[in-house]
Amino acid sequence: MTSSALSTQSSSADLAFLHDSGAFEHTWRVAKAFSQSGMVPAAYQGKPEACMVALMYAAQLGENPMLVFQEMAPIKGRPTTSARFAIARANKSGLLRGTISWSSKGSGEGLEVTASAVLAATGETISVPVSMAEAKADGWTQNPKYRSIPEQMLRWRSATRLISLYLPEVLFGLAVREEIQVERVNVQEVPATNATELVAQLNEQISAAPAVEPTPAPRRRAAPAVEPTPVEPEPLPIGTTTEAQGYLEEVD
Repeated sequence: MTSSALSTQSSSADLAFLHDSGAFEHTWRVAKAFSQSGMVPAAYQGKPEACMVALMYAAQLGENPMLVFQEMAPIKGRPTTSARFAIARANKSGLLRGTISWSSKGSGEGLEVTASAVLAATGETISVPVSMAEAKADGWTQNPKYRSIPEQMLRWRSATRLISLYLPEVLFGLAVREEIQVERVNVQEVPATNATELVAQLNEQISAAPAVEPTPAPRRRAAPAVEPTPVEPEPLPIGTTTEAQGYLEEVD
């Protein structure tokens, strides 16, 4: 390896946070500071846990933490990085004689790009081709950049595939965003229908639907008539009755 070669192996110091509480607390404080700094991407802002993972990767990769914050982001719970970061690490890894280079042929749907490099240890030339036909078959062209800058996208694809095949230790298992599988969406085409046909179809559906009779509302029973209770006249007081009889006798 050259003096500029990057680290491709984890040292015990890089993993000290796993068994040394002091190292863990220090890493946590640094991660918390980064998360509150406002100088990291949105995926890390206010998330010291995510910042701590990024710091751990930075230590294992031997990279400046600020560079890792800019180039690494989680996708579906998996840390991923960019194709340019992967290519840069491969070029300075010391595992290659020189850097990755590309050649292309064809155009349009027939465009094909090949990434090539020479292994430093053996002098073997390695190469990986990628074509627009493959990009279309695998659904990569759902990314609009395959229409605007197709050769650039194929360069990145071919280089990251070469790194994955021949230099996997460069990324320590990090996925590359440009290689994340594109989820295909099956869209069923519906023939166009004009307004008249649409109204006719709706009328047919309404006519075919069974008629539903409305449920009659329950009848309320009339309250039974209440007969008035006869009121018995109250008897006059005894004294009053005697005076009345005497009055009648005088009249007679």
